[in-house]
Amino acid sequence: MQKRKRRFLEKGQNLMMLRTLRLEKAKKAEQQKELTINNALTKCKLTSSEVVPDINNLLKNNTIGNLVESLGHGNRNKIRANAADALAHIASGSSEHSNLIAKAGAVPRLIRLIQSPDLEVSEMGILCLGNLLHFAPNLRDFMITNRVVQKLISIIQAKRTCTLMLSHVTWVLRKLCISSPTSRPDNVDEIAQALNVLLYNPEDKILEDALMAVRNLAHENETIPMLLDLGVVPRIIYLLEHPNVLVQNAALQALINIASGSEEQIQELLNNNLLPHLSALMSNSDPDIRCHVLRILQNVADGNTFQRQAIMNAGLLHKTLECLKGDAIPLKSAAALTISTLAIDKDKNLLYYLMRQGVIPELCNLLLSQETDIIYNVLDMLSTMLDVDPSFLAEVSGIIEWSGALNKIRMLQSNEQEEIAVVARKIISNYFPDKPGIATKF
Repeated sequence: MQKRKRRFLEKGQNLMMLRTLRLEKAKKAEQQKELTINNALTKCKLTSSEVVPDINNLLKNNTIGNLVESLGHGNRNKIRANAADALAHIASGSSEHSNLIAKAGAVPRLIRLIQSPDLEVSEMGILCLGNLLHFAPNLRDFMITNRVVQKLISIIQAKRTCTLMLSHVTWVLRKLCISSPTSRPDNVDEIAQALNVLLYNPEDKILEDALMAVRNLAHENETIPMLLDLGVVPRIIYLLEHPNVLVQNAALQALINIASGSEEQIQELLNNNLLPHLSALMSNSDPDIRCHVLRILQNVADGNTFQRQAIMNAGLLHKTLECLKGDAIPLKSAAALTISTLAIDKDKNLLYYLMRQGVIPELCNLLLSQETDIIYNVLDMLSTMLDVDPSFLAEVSGIIEWSGALNKIRMLQSNEQEEIAVVARKIISNYFPDKPGIATKF
């Protein structure tokens, strides 16, 4: 009896020792994971004097593999959050770093982290996905396939989502909306609806990223009707008055793409009082703002005759001419393109007005531009002015000679771009055949 009791006690002690050993082993494994992550964080956090570890070192030490393994459910939340943080820093190294992380199986695990009840885990997962998208846009379709959009939208729809988390989510959505050469998201309508909600958020950064996401969506003409149906245009136009210049810029960029649609879609913008807002922004001191306004006007002017007339009725032609006569080359170039589009109908009265406003010398100065579309449009505009009415010919040709543009046009006859060379040859042969000059390669 005593022997049996002794054996039972010894067996119990052995089981307890075995359990203790297992707990110690698990604790050591946990400590090793934390050590791995801490080492990765120490090596991978970027400062002005540090760089992301070399790809070969990461592979040699299996750093990425260990970090991806640490994202799993069996780990403590702190470990998972720190692992996602370390991977986010590695992803910022290059496209190769980001693709290596994806190849190690990180993307599905990071997407699962998004809906973690632990806010830090969720936040680090979102930020890591954002970095992967930023440095490796090729991962976009793979993330969408793994239902990242639905996870992000569920966070937007949650009533208690904090502002910081919404900011992270909007930033990732902005990256996801960048057009892919292969496809656009199947659930683009859900994304657009979520963005429409975010456009009413009071935070500047959220507004900026939501507007840039709309811009990215509107890059594809097929999505413009859907955006119009959702009613985003009045809100975007309203945000043109926002005090933050970054929000204004983002709103203008969204409208540039929306205005590249059909005449009916352009008219929708005009019906929402776009032009008065643009007229006010043409007095803005920021040249980037005015350049964006001119790009919108160029797209609107590319619509129909009535839409071009609406621009002039709003007093925007005069403000465009002011930009053409300024010193900033980007503004002068954008103004020249807008004016050439406004004059596409070859209206004599408009062309005569432009001549009287001193447009021709300003256009001629842009013939030395490095941008082929500007050179072509300037030449086409000059050709139109020479051709539209015989009574204009002597005055226009005289201004071209006086401004020194004739030699520039002669040189452009040998331009590499055939369409430029053709217009230049037409001007010389039709209007200056007897004028001396040497044609050289421009």
